Amino acid sequence: MSGETALPRPRLAQGTLLLASMLTIMAGATISPALPAIQREFSTAPNAAMLVGLVLTMHGLFIAVGSPIIGALADRHGRRWLLLVSTVVYALAGGSGFVLDSLVAILVSRAVLGLAVGGIMVTVTALITDYYETNRRETILGRQGACMSLGGVVLLPLAGVLADISWRVPFLVYTVALVLLPAMAFALPEPTRREPTGDRPTSINELRQTLARFPLRTLALIVTLGLIGQIIFYMIPVQMPFYLEAQTGVSGSLIGTALAVSTGAGGVASLLYGRIRRSVSVIGIVALTFAFMSTGYLIIGVSGTFFGIVAGLVFAGAGSGFLLTNLNAWIAAVTPEPVRGRALSGLTSAFFLGQFLSPIVVRPVSDIVGLGATFLSVGVVLAGGAVVFALTTVYVTPPTESEHESAEQSRLPKEYTVD
Repeated sequence: MSGETALPRPRLAQGTLLLASMLTIMAGATISPALPAIQREFSTAPNAAMLVGLVLTMHGLFIAVGSPIIGALADRHGRRWLLLVSTVVYALAGGSGFVLDSLVAILVSRAVLGLAVGGIMVTVTALITDYYETNRRETILGRQGACMSLGGVVLLPLAGVLADISWRVPFLVYTVALVLLPAMAFALPEPTRREPTGDRPTSINELRQTLARFPLRTLALIVTLGLIGQIIFYMIPVQMPFYLEAQTGVSGSLIGTALAVSTGAGGVASLLYGRIRRSVSVIGIVALTFAFMSTGYLIIGVSGTFFGIVAGLVFAGAGSGFLLTNLNAWIAAVTPEPVRGRALSGLTSAFFLGQFLSPIVVRPVSDIVGLGATFLSVGVVLAGGAVVFALTTVYVTPPTESEHESAEQSRLPKEYTVD
């Protein structure tokens, strides 16, 4: 961290950051159980089936598109104000579905919601990496991942209960975000930032200096891992209900339970991340992530029983719990604070783009070879990736934050250095 930021209320600050992180998982989980009722409500609308499906995925596309712009704004103008604005927009755009009577209007509100979710996710993660030193930061990032996962476990059943009342009622859950505004305003100060001194550089020089601060190859690898990881992991929420129904014939409630078990395993893994990271490099944890997901997908692919598939979901969920937490920590370790928001926004875009692309990429394959063979094949590919990254840990030592900061200081022009 380039400067110390004193937190006036450390416990409240941490709790606020973790609860704000849960808002991101609420974006999709809150209305998922209401989709059948929404489709019945707008059954006479043109292309109703397709548009109702977009109600669930539209926000993910706009998170992916908007996050780079949001990251640039956060780096240039600060994190705190952007978090506050994003939270208000989140509540208004998300809650508007309670009163909207047009499917197109709901889709527009979901697009605006996606921009707000991107703002919350980028700024909250950036604030965590700004506030906390390396070891403490990794623990908090692990807790962030756990809250996002465990929030899904709680929200899925709750959303189902609310959807039974009316398809409109789940939209009101988004307004809960307003409860966090006072805590955000009073417990989350703007981080101490290292600002350039002297004359403002020209746009060309500014672009060169910005690019010089990015470890582009490392960031490209991290973003690619995030994109591929989410395309693969999102096979579970998108394809698993169909696979469980075809293989075991279980009810919808048991399918929901199986998905909740996977999400819960991810939360436990995220909680353990800080401890594991003390003895394993970020590259080593990538290998561990792939190994867990590979084991899970192989079990799912060969198992024909409900409990066998659930066992596979536990392994796959645990691997996914390491994924985002580890990649966020990796970015924090290799990027300086002035450009960290932009770097984190790239990963956010990759994650949600992966979610959006997953059914598009996977469905044609599964239609040809079947879901079981698809899970099995992906498990084999993941096993190969685990071996590659395990071997990489022998030859590559990722830079620590202190090493990167020292290198950054040596590269900056004199007027950019800090005494």
